[in-house]
Amino acid sequence: MQLAQALSSYANAAFPPGGSDCAQVSRETLLESARQIAAQAAGATGAQLRRRQRTLFKAALQWYFSEEGPGDPARCAAMLARFP
Repeated sequence: MQLAQALSSYANAAFPPGGSDCAQVSRETLLESARQIAAQAAGATGAQLRRRQRTLFKAALQWYFSEEGPGDPARCAAMLARFP
């Protein structure tokens, strides 16, 4: 799923291994969310994401679908619409 890919890519780009404790917590949170999405998104109930992580998810999507990230910028608005 593209959301899982976006979160993983952003975690690796924004929070590389060896950073501060706070950065490593953010990294692991994003990577764990990406794993949950990849494993559960196709199920009947979908992936259960924490509401308080919405800001971090939006930042990941904006980066991933920007000129800097590997995603297609045209898809950014559609993905962000899922996180009001």
